[in-house]
Amino acid sequence: MWQTRITEMLGIEYPIIQGAYGGFGTSAIAGPVSEAGGLGIITAGTLRTPAKLREDIARVRAMTDKPIGVNLSPRSMPNADEIVETIIKEGIKVVETAGVSAEEYGKRLKEAGVVWIHKVATVKHAVSAEKQGADAVVIVGIEGAGHKSPIQVTTLINIPMAAKLIKIPIIAAGGIGDARGFMAALAMGAEAVYLGTVFMATKECPISDRYKQRMVDSSPFDPVLRARVFAPPGAEADEAVPEGDEAGTRISGFSLAVSAVDKVVTVQELIQDIITGAEAIRRRWALS
Repeated sequence: MWQTRITEMLGIEYPIIQGAYGGFGTSAIAGPVSEAGGLGIITAGTLRTPAKLREDIARVRAMTDKPIGVNLSPRSMPNADEIVETIIKEGIKVVETAGVSAEEYGKRLKEAGVVWIHKVATVKHAVSAEKQGADAVVIVGIEGAGHKSPIQVTTLINIPMAAKLIKIPIIAAGGIGDARGFMAALAMGAEAVYLGTVFMATKECPISDRYKQRMVDSSPFDPVLRARVFAPPGAEADEAVPEGDEAGTRISGFSLAVSAVDKVVTVQELIQDIITGAEAIRRRWALS
């Protein structure tokens, strides 16, 4: 029912992909997302070494037999070559690259039969990724968390523009967190959504309950949150670790999609709420 080029390419039930998390992007969250019908992503930079990545891949495979992806950010990984070899040897079939032009790594992965998804902040870079051979692109609107580009615009502008300019599948990211955002992204031309903030506010996500409650209590109108999300390039800072979290854990800040977080739920409940709501919207459209 929710078949797109992305679901076919990745072998997943729903066109929903979990965002990559610096500091806590492990099997703990990736496994439940994949098992619930989306695509869970392990962040290689969180595991740091090939041995630890292999261990986490083994853990996720004990949790689900469904497809799993790995995020690779070469710029922050001096051992990126070893990590790529580990990914290939472990039989991972989906890799998301991010941070810099990853043409060299993308081509190596594609030659090994891996689907290469590249994450970008602008339509300009999405066009470049297509030319370099990426199988799909994630385009992050300025509403999302993470590093910013001086020419970054909103998801509402990114996706329709990219849909006119590129032929490979587009995955929408930035500010999406519920059924309405999911359907809006598909209507604009995306073939999947990429959700970071709302998966952080799930019971399985390995961050503190205190931090999750902070998300429930937050608002996209909070001036501190808005200042961080709309920070000029190079000025953004990671969220401070809330008291009670494990010492040294780096927690990626949540985005304006926190507007969709009103309680902490399981991954299964979150995905089913989105799909059930989307099906209701589609039925309503059919009757119009």
